[in-house]
Amino acid sequence: MRLIGRICLWFFAVVGFGTILTAAIGIGVAVFFVKPTPELPERLVLKLDLKGGVSDGNVDRPWDELLDRKSVTLRDIVATLQRAGQDDRVAGVAVHLSDAPLGLVAAQELRQGLADFRAGGKFAMGFAASFDGPGNVMSRYLLASSLDSIWMQPSGTLALTGIALEMPFIKDALDSLGVEAEFEQRHEYKSAVELFTRSGLSQPARQSLEKVVRTWMRQILENVANDRKIPQEQLRALVDRAPLLSADAHDNGLIDVLGYKDGFEAAVKARAGDDAYFINLDAYAASLAPPPESAANVALIYGVGPIESGRDENDVFSDQSFSAAAFNHALARAAADPEISAIILRIDSPGGSYIASDSVRRAVLQAREQGKVVIASMGAFAASGGYFAAMAADKVVAQPGTLTGSIGVFGGKFATEALWKKLGINWAQVTSGANAGMWSGIRPFSPEAAARHRAIIDTIYTDFTEKVAADRNIPAERIDAVARGRVWTGEDAIDVGLVDALGGLSTALDLAREALNLPKDAVLAVTVLPEKRSPLDRALALLERGGSISEVTAAMAGYVQADPYSAILGKLEPVTGELGVFRAPVGVLQLPAFRIAP
Repeated sequence: MRLIGRICLWFFAVVGFGTILTAAIGIGVAVFFVKPTPELPERLVLKLDLKGGVSDGNVDRPWDELLDRKSVTLRDIVATLQRAGQDDRVAGVAVHLSDAPLGLVAAQELRQGLADFRAGGKFAMGFAASFDGPGNVMSRYLLASSLDSIWMQPSGTLALTGIALEMPFIKDALDSLGVEAEFEQRHEYKSAVELFTRSGLSQPARQSLEKVVRTWMRQILENVANDRKIPQEQLRALVDRAPLLSADAHDNGLIDVLGYKDGFEAAVKARAGDDAYFINLDAYAASLAPPPESAANVALIYGVGPIESGRDENDVFSDQSFSAAAFNHALARAAADPEISAIILRIDSPGGSYIASDSVRRAVLQAREQGKVVIASMGAFAASGGYFAAMAADKVVAQPGTLTGSIGVFGGKFATEALWKKLGINWAQVTSGANAGMWSGIRPFSPEAAARHRAIIDTIYTDFTEKVAADRNIPAERIDAVARGRVWTGEDAIDVGLVDALGGLSTALDLAREALNLPKDAVLAVTVLPEKRSPLDRALALLERGGSISEVTAAMAGYVQADPYSAILGKLEPVTGELGVFRAPVGVLQLPAFRIAP
């Protein structure tokens, strides 16, 4: 048996070494045979297919590369559109919107990029087989309305039915099971835990959500009415009788052309000219020259997902989360680098750990103390701990639809003693210390433990609100009016002093230029931190900390040959060819764990 065990051990060792050696040889061959970047044709049409959605982060997982899931961010798209708007070779952009799972804030940010692109005299045309199905149709059509022309298949429908939010309440189910939800919330608008403690929406929660939905709806209708030159009253009436059949949508000016994909491609060809080539937007971006050495350096640091204390890097197979340790490390590096003039924080987080959020705020203040300009740009969410992480920046930027604020705290636990008794199971407990068992998942809080828990929640709320007042220069007597767990849209948040400007990353970069006394059109060299590492670096790091064979193999397998010809010319097609696909993963929103969390 011992001999068989040694043979198996040597076998797996040889396989693992062989995998790494093969990958290393591949790297050497690719680097040796790499060719110079080729020249692009003189007439181009960018292709942007949004079927896979877009992400707002800097995910660095080799597994995504193996599955052909490219981590393309909103910034990649918007920045490339802005560059292309000034490129005489680019005639226009063809946008594919079928089944695009876009949120409101992503649509607002992409609209800004397309507006910059069209300001350079370019055309922008869009096609959707239908505006229905998965994804937010209202947001998808909001983006479409910013284009020169919208094509839809004759058999399609335009499901502009409005906005609806649904949420479950499971208190009655928990009661029937014998599970007691013991939670504290500060204050009445901090309603996330009410799904465990109530049978339906509380009045403050309903009031808050109704205001958000009305604001979102108004933002969409105002923009669409302006884009399509339709009175808002007429547009509202169309929404109230949607879904609209294709002919109805066309007759009312919401769709420009009823046609199929081949007809759309022919129309793009006629607009661009016979000598034009399609090129995927990501391939075009790879062909662009880097900023000049004289450009001011700006660090861009992403904080996306639930906030956790975390470690300095994500696991190879992990979902995206906002690791405070990794974020703070990148922030400290940027603050200490004399070559970096400003720091942009891209926050897209619904909240998370209070301790982690507070540590991020401290790191932001330290960067400012070292003389760095810090601008926070908020994505779809910068709520609770997400806002905590952003609020200490020199300036805070949000899209009109960004969910922000929610300045409050909740915490608690579930007690399952009655459930276990129903199952005929009794639990015994031996402790030393009056409150040693207060966080038991079996027994409810004792009166003394409940009092200590309330004191912790009150302290966190006081700390949070005092820091908001200090960072945002809000008088103490006014802080209750913006806090108590209220959720604001970016548009409303600017009115109450939580946000300085409306816009996306482009606006944040403009504010950085202004703070650095640079011209509005000054070119900035944006460095994303932490940098994406090569597969070999990832594999070596995993080996150093005892990573498994599967993790190391996955890290190495993420390597692809760095051949500019296959990366760029391979994605060029004559305008008569098939429109290519521009893939980007959809960021996954996870709610924070049930714990004390701002």
